[in-house]
Amino acid sequence: MKRKPKFLKRALRIGIILAVLAIIILVFRNMAATQMAANLKATSAATTEEAKTRDIETVLSSSGTIKPLASYNVTTLVSGEIIAADFEEGDIVQEGQVLYQIATDNLDSNISSAETTLRRAKKEYTKAEKKYQEALGDYDDAQEDYKKAVSEYSNINVLSTATGIVTKVYVKEGDTIQAGSQVADVYDNSRMLLTVPFNASEASPELVGRTAVISLDDTFETLKGKVTKVSNTQKALTGNRVVKDVTIEVENPGGITDATTASASIEGYYYSMDSGTFTPKTNTTITSDLTGKIAYLNIEENEAVKEDDIVLSISQDTVDDKLKSYQDALDLAQDAIDNAKDALESRQEAIEDAQSSLQDIIDNRTDYSITSPITGKVIAKNALKGDTVNAGAIGTSSLCTIYDLSAVTFDMNVDELDVLKVKEGQTVKVTADALEGALISGIITNISLESSSSQGVTQYPVTVRIDAAGQLLPGMNVTGEIVVEKAEGVLAIPSDALQRGDMVYVADASVTEAVGDVPAGYRAVEVTTGISDGSYIEIRSGLSEGDIVYVKRPEGLSGLERMIFGVEGQGGEMSGEEPGQPGGPAGATSR
Repeated sequence: MKRKPKFLKRALRIGIILAVLAIIILVFRNMAATQMAANLKATSAATTEEAKTRDIETVLSSSGTIKPLASYNVTTLVSGEIIAADFEEGDIVQEGQVLYQIATDNLDSNISSAETTLRRAKKEYTKAEKKYQEALGDYDDAQEDYKKAVSEYSNINVLSTATGIVTKVYVKEGDTIQAGSQVADVYDNSRMLLTVPFNASEASPELVGRTAVISLDDTFETLKGKVTKVSNTQKALTGNRVVKDVTIEVENPGGITDATTASASIEGYYYSMDSGTFTPKTNTTITSDLTGKIAYLNIEENEAVKEDDIVLSISQDTVDDKLKSYQDALDLAQDAIDNAKDALESRQEAIEDAQSSLQDIIDNRTDYSITSPITGKVIAKNALKGDTVNAGAIGTSSLCTIYDLSAVTFDMNVDELDVLKVKEGQTVKVTADALEGALISGIITNISLESSSSQGVTQYPVTVRIDAAGQLLPGMNVTGEIVVEKAEGVLAIPSDALQRGDMVYVADASVTEAVGDVPAGYRAVEVTTGISDGSYIEIRSGLSEGDIVYVKRPEGLSGLERMIFGVEGQGGEMSGEEPGQPGGPAGATSR
């Protein structure tokens, strides 16, 4: 038979030792658990308390650091040497008080240069404005010419202005004529006009339209006519006779010429003072009111023509070209306006830029006197008389720092679950670590929406202002308490008296046996709760003042011990006898 190897024997011994140790530990743990249960049974206590009327407040609390109401770092907008700085660190300065005076060596020269630039810009603007007005005038003229041309060339025909015989034609088809050019002479002697003198006192406009009798001097033949005109001008004949010419229209029987003379009477009452001569009623020249090439000529010499007959027609191409030339002239005039307007606007911008530059330089004069933006205390003075400062220099510190200590503020961080309960204007009770016992009051002035989150918890900064700061100094640590809910004179019980399902165990001597979790001597009552301050909770219905309620406050085991041994610290398991039963704590008292 072979011997077992030594290492197997050693392993077997170790296994036996470990098994024995495990059994010892298990026995020890059971004994310890039994002892701990006995301790819990001996030390756990159930108490009672009376439902009473009290005030309950729900308070939000948060710490913060005192800051001044406002803090300003005074800087400079200009560069130069500090020639005055008449204040010291720790001084109280007033808003608008001059803190620093910077030398202004080049300022006046810059103002003079800017004024010269402005004068030049205004002069150029005046020139541009004159050109713009001229362009507007030219455009109006071009527009008027265009409208006139459109009106004239809406009809390409030249019409006769008289009725008669064409005695002479001045043009032919294919000719190019201008507006006002002679086209043809028209003569008509079928009706003649006799002009004779009448006594000025008798020749009045009332004679117009009356019938006249004309007597021809050479044949003594008489003709009837009608007065068409009485002259307004008097003239004198031989023998100092003052007369006015009267024109009579008569139909030509065929023998009257412009060499024929005659006298006349009107209605057998008025007689002419002398003979007069005849002129044909029509003896005129037709002129063209259009310019262009004659495409069609509709008259010939010795032929009759009537008033408004078409004499000639202008070529449509000529008309289109003419209208286009007017349109081109109008477009050029519009372009001239646009260019002049652009130039005018450019000159206006130059004036505005020059004025702005000048004003900036003038305004900069005040920048050389650096004033305090607020009334407050100088916390730090970093720049001194004789120092040279540079506007906007990167890395330069402020000239001085001023705190407005007329009030102080601090920020409370409020959980997202509570922030909707907080309102601006709410009063905050403040306590300071450095001012033990001091009663300080603040007010909420702002609830910021710029929240912060950490480990899944979101908080909102709430700013509290303290007007009566007293001895509070910037940097001090304070705690603020906000009463978000308050109930005065309400029925309340300890929070530990509330069981699951909003149930409360009320003392009742008639109950002699335990019912489920309800111990003997108590009955379960459902209640309606209100606000809680953590220690006490408001009861809105279900209880009356003076009712004795069951309060379970387990003691004896630490949380670590409960975790190790699995001992339940709630509800009554291993918790000893119930109040009022043999072996239970005698004479339980209210807190």
